[in-house]
Amino acid sequence: MEVVNLGYLCVALALGVCLPAEAKRVASIEAPRVLYQWATPVEQSVNLFRVTPTLFRSEQLQAKDRALLPQNNIKTIINLRYFDRDDDQEELSQPGLKLMNHPLKSWRIKPKEIAAVLYEIEQAQKQGGVLVHCYHGADRTGLIIGMHRIVQQGWSIDEAKREMVEGPYGFHTVWRNIPKMYNQDTVNQVRLELARLRAAQ
Repeated sequence: MEVVNLGYLCVALALGVCLPAEAKRVASIEAPRVLYQWATPVEQSVNLFRVTPTLFRSEQLQAKDRALLPQNNIKTIINLRYFDRDDDQEELSQPGLKLMNHPLKSWRIKPKEIAAVLYEIEQAQKQGGVLVHCYHGADRTGLIIGMHRIVQQGWSIDEAKREMVEGPYGFHTVWRNIPKMYNQDTVNQVRLELARLRAAQ
């Protein structure tokens, strides 16, 4: 970005000198844009990505993937699957690992449910890393991570939605209802419910 000689510009303005070219150049300088860092890959064969230092997303892991949990200091797994909710218990159960179920229906997810998961993430992060997953780690997981981006990290609604839809996580376009939840009304409802949960603690 070109640097404007503000000293020169101020003196010129003080003297009443008309500098149309310089003024136009100053007006064209935009405020710096917020830099958004999409989740970074940890093990793409299981769709495992690091969202923040203490938040991860993935598909349903299997017993062969157990080593990934201590390697990334993951202490809690939040399972969003509506069916086959016991797979974590059967495949991943180990000392020091907390397994939580918060089933979501892909076809009908409510702001209150989103807030409840965000609250669970918030509380679990006090103990270490948290992994959120559904079956593919793309749709329900993508929505929860997107709402975390907006509510907890201050991302714009559009950028959080773009990460979910365009990121390398495998979003399925058949779930047209999920991208539609990226709107100010839904975000407001999630924030209000999350505040209520915190207050009730």
